[in-house]
Amino acid sequence: ETRVEVETTNFGPITMVVDNLAEIAVNVSDETSVQLQARMDRTAQEISGNMEVLTTDALAQLSDVIFETNQLLVANPDCNAAWSLDELNENVTAQLSGCTDGLGNLLENFVRNGEQSMNSVRGFVQQIAEIPAHCQLLGVPQLNSLATAGANICFINAMAEINLGMAQSLHNASLLLVQTRRATEEQVMQAQLCSGAVVQQIADYLREEQDQCQQ
Repeated sequence: ETRVEVETTNFGPITMVVDNLAEIAVNVSDETSVQLQARMDRTAQEISGNMEVLTTDALAQLSDVIFETNQLLVANPDCNAAWSLDELNENVTAQLSGCTDGLGNLLENFVRNGEQSMNSVRGFVQQIAEIPAHCQLLGVPQLNSLATAGANICFINAMAEINLGMAQSLHNASLLLVQTRRATEEQVMQAQLCSGAVVQQIADYLREEQDQCQQ
């Protein structure tokens, strides 16, 4: 987890109140961005994990019939002189990889869009940190009551505007997470059907090779 490194400025005729309020707001917003980043990371890891599990499960289902066929054909080279275990494994891996292309594309798009969302949120956090400098009351003494009131009003107005943008960015990020989870479920189902068909096709081919060799 990476926190946004920001510091509130404390120079010029600005009240300590505004600086403290900005610091509190930065801490809260920064924590929100850290939590959002964690959710983004978990979602990306889930997609990647699904891809790995699908491929691993399919290979596990084929391991026995591949081993048996290889043992038979190596012991009886006349059955299939062109037999190559390495080529078979490469072919199986390539087909299974094709089954997870949809998940791979989904992951790539999610990472790109997620980074854009996080940059937007971090940008608003940085804007909050810069409010004190923005709200300087030039030419008014630091302890003057009018300076304090003006700085507070400036802070409130600035926070209101930033909060609107922050809320929209968080909403967009939440939509991205929800839509990606739904899309992941759909892609996993498609990948399962695809890998199941590959497993069946390869297993049938290998059993046919065994039958022909044993005739």
